Amino acid sequence: MAADNGDPFEQGKLARYNNEPRNNPYPRDSEQHARWEAGYKFVEQGLTAV
Repeated sequence: MAADNGDPFEQGKLARYNNEPRNNPYPRDSEQHARWEAGYKFVEQGLTAV
């Protein structure tokens, strides 16, 4: 699975897909933090739904 390392959403997806701990590297209340969380949750919800 290739990811754009510059996109926080893709980073979050990749972190969850690889079963990495939920260590969001971005400052709270930033757009990047929210996008990383959204990517992490996106994969988490997809894996739960299967």
